[in-house]
Amino acid sequence: MKPIANIVPLLTALLLLAGCGGGDGGAALPESYTVGEESSPALNTLVTLNSDAQFQQTQDEESDSVTYLYSQLTSGSETAQTYTQALETDCGYTIEPDEKGGSVDFSASSGQVLAVHETEDPEEVLLLTIQWEETSCSVTPSLTPAAELPQPESVTLKQAVEHLQSVPPEQLGLPGTAEDYLFVPQDGTVLLDDQPCYCVNVYQRQPYQILESFLLTLPDLQIYQLDRDSGQATPVA
Repeated sequence: MKPIANIVPLLTALLLLAGCGGGDGGAALPESYTVGEESSPALNTLVTLNSDAQFQQTQDEESDSVTYLYSQLTSGSETAQTYTQALETDCGYTIEPDEKGGSVDFSASSGQVLAVHETEDPEEVLLLTIQWEETSCSVTPSLTPAAELPQPESVTLKQAVEHLQSVPPEQLGLPGTAEDYLFVPQDGTVLLDDQPCYCVNVYQRQPYQILESFLLTLPDLQIYQLDRDSGQATPVA
């Protein structure tokens, strides 16, 4: 099976069913997207589209999946973001993190976000693959095995500590050499702007005392210095 990220190209050969609003004899905009016995609210029911927007629909001959494309939008990324937020806050969908385990970057001119809803079958989910370009946004619903959802790359706590230890102490704002310190990780992860992170505390050996705390984002291990009093995190250059 092809990776989910690649099975739905945004721009394919499209069968034009109707302009936005529908013409005489044309198909109306959908109220919902239906796959099997599952359905989800259509983008046009949760997002106010500009008057010039156009609607197209295509069906993949191999998978029978249907893609709903909205084009001539004022902003494809803003449309995708608004729809995604509505699905999450009002419709009980879970938004999958990006391939690095962080939040999807809607400021990009093109991209993809996956919205997931549970079904009565615990091993299957209703997946909405939402893709956008500068002035278009498409939605492809599918019933997908939960085990096939893409997973962020995994990084162990040990690897995170070793990465922090490899950084010169002066870059971390610490005097002396790495041998002067103990790097003690906390169990579990914490969130920094919705991105999971490991937290590692740095102790001075003599006298034994905690000096700094650092957050390392997953899976890319970007380092942030954590001010425990204020809760503010500052990126380490």
